[in-house]
Amino acid sequence: VQRVIVTRYGPPEVLQLEEAETPEPDNGEVLVRVARAGINFADLLARMGLYPGVPKPPFVPGYEVAGTVASVGSGVDDIVVGDRIVAGRSYGGYATHVVAPKATVSQLPDSVSFDTAAALPVNYLTAWLAVVHPGALQEGETVLLHGAAGGVGVAATQLARLRGAARIFGTASPEKHDWLRKQGIEPVDRNGFRTAIKAATDGRGVDLVLDPVGGDHLLQSYRSLASGGRVVTYGISAMAPGRKRSRLTQLREWWRAPRFNPLWMMGANRAVIGVHLGRYRDTERLQQAQTQLFGWLQAGEIAPRIDSVFPGAEAVKAHQHIHDRQNIGKVLLDFD
Repeated sequence: VQRVIVTRYGPPEVLQLEEAETPEPDNGEVLVRVARAGINFADLLARMGLYPGVPKPPFVPGYEVAGTVASVGSGVDDIVVGDRIVAGRSYGGYATHVVAPKATVSQLPDSVSFDTAAALPVNYLTAWLAVVHPGALQEGETVLLHGAAGGVGVAATQLARLRGAARIFGTASPEKHDWLRKQGIEPVDRNGFRTAIKAATDGRGVDLVLDPVGGDHLLQSYRSLASGGRVVTYGISAMAPGRKRSRLTQLREWWRAPRFNPLWMMGANRAVIGVHLGRYRDTERLQQAQTQLFGWLQAGEIAPRIDSVFPGAEAVKAHQHIHDRQNIGKVLLDFD
């Protein structure tokens, strides 16, 4: 098996391709011959040692894979060798072969490509939690999506449309604003978004904000809400503005992170909701979400946007591509 490991916490160059023994599936597990592995911003934070619960190096990053079943462990009787599947992992996805618990494995219809499948789990489940539950976007409401051209942003845009959002605002790099407009998103300057949102809504604010940035940015998102609004925080990218981790940046952003006073929230009738897919324990609700997402996918109501596919051996370049904010949509690794 070939796999990409994080040799130490640091910049993309700490990623290294190595050979290892092919793992064997245990009871209730399947061995997947990986075709595609998804890359998420959480992978970049983990590589830098900034993600909650990140293992100590060396470790293999990667939370989602799509491929074919190579073998199954005991107790697995409804999945067979050769099945096309998508699977979730806590870590370990950047490899040609990956063992996954049966509970995280979903079979794929022939009509769904491995590229599409690998782009679904993390981005679309995170977006579902933020937009559908507990974000609870209702028909006719307005939403602001930070990082609207990223993987979660693209997914959240599609789900917001399905929920009947009246207006969708989005922040992104200026060079991506034309693309946002083509998707029906109203671009907002990310440095002055609070002022822009208030102006665009006659001072009211929006009903829902999705914020993956954290720090003082999260407070400005909160202040962009209308009465009865919700801000969903699902990331801390403010702690990793570059390719290397900086203790000074970490401390500054930790210090600037808002401490929400319950009296403020009651007085403003606003809510702050945290979403962490990896620590979400309601497996029944996640299964419901996944079933709903696959239904929408097959009906053509959602469609992941694949920005680029890098060979597994070029994981360094793939991470650099995301750090440089060059992607619009999902970035994948090819292990086929």
